[in-house]
Amino acid sequence: MRAVKVSGTDGPQSVILKHGRPYFDDDGHLQPFSIERQRVEASMISLWDKGGPLAQDAACDLAWRLPKVLRHDRGSEADLRLSDSSEESSILLIEDLGHVLRLHNAIQGWCREPNCEKAIERVSRIGSILGHSLATLHSQETARAVKAHAELSKVVSQNLTADAVWYLVMEPLPNYLRGSPKGEEYFQRLVEDIQRPKFDYPQCLMHGDFNFGNVVIQNPDADDDDDHRPVAIDWEFATSQGRGVNGDNSEFISLLHCILIGARKREPSYAELIRVLCRSFCSAYRDKAALPCTMTRDDLNTQLYRSAMLVTGRDMINFANDNCDDDAAFDEMVDVGLWYLEHAGHDMDEFVEWNNQQELTREDEGLVRSMFIFS
Repeated sequence: MRAVKVSGTDGPQSVILKHGRPYFDDDGHLQPFSIERQRVEASMISLWDKGGPLAQDAACDLAWRLPKVLRHDRGSEADLRLSDSSEESSILLIEDLGHVLRLHNAIQGWCREPNCEKAIERVSRIGSILGHSLATLHSQETARAVKAHAELSKVVSQNLTADAVWYLVMEPLPNYLRGSPKGEEYFQRLVEDIQRPKFDYPQCLMHGDFNFGNVVIQNPDADDDDDHRPVAIDWEFATSQGRGVNGDNSEFISLLHCILIGARKREPSYAELIRVLCRSFCSAYRDKAALPCTMTRDDLNTQLYRSAMLVTGRDMINFANDNCDDDAAFDEMVDVGLWYLEHAGHDMDEFVEWNNQQELTREDEGLVRSMFIFS
């Protein structure tokens, strides 16, 4: 919520106040959600502050923006002057960025502008910034830089949201897969990849909830393209024990892929800008992360490629069912999601079979594949 100062002129005249309770409400079902998550969010945003491990990256032309953290407190709701309750809570005061739009809403507006070339250039730059910044976040150099700050490392190494993520993205999935003859098998592939992975996926710093709703554009109507540098928000799911290309990236492109499928016939100009965003994001991530795939069973990047396929399929099916069930393209969204789960294969041996490799080159829009390097 936005809190506005009612008297005095010193300091910011308005701030964004985030109230963290030890649970979240999912349609009347209260689910545990540690208030320590706000300390994680404050710590993550501080990485790019002056003196932080990523301060130098913040000055890069391809760096995203982040809002400033102004204050973080925890205690009883009564102590925090939120209510008379003794329930422990947390509050986080963040810089108010003024007029902002969620990324996809900003793109919807730009697709109606008469100068389509300018809109394409603007969206392509945003995609490049997001891809480059996310690859920087996921890099082992960043992981080492954070570990060098002992207290900071201790905070962000917590994984406080695994149960919430499982509840939100895995528990509904068996119901959504009921219509597929191999639905149970697909679900087990995901369970194994997430809970019992056979491979040592490199742990990295991750946003944890990286989707178009958590990227905003400040002053979307401004003429200066530097004002359109994307702002990454809502870092409470972050952890240094996370997944990169098979986590943050898969969530981001899967949701956009659903929107793209829905818009291809209905709103071609909007679809083209979403396609530009996805391709520039994937290209910038590929160039910065440099993940060459040999398509052999024991190759780590090939293992990450398969994992990214699984998570992308899962998130497309979830998003389609949760948000697009009345869309004319709903069935196509689900079918593409199922394609990812099918062609991830039962295991790595099946994934790297020659016939499956040929099928992988036919991926709709080619987004997951384009984040990796193939000889």
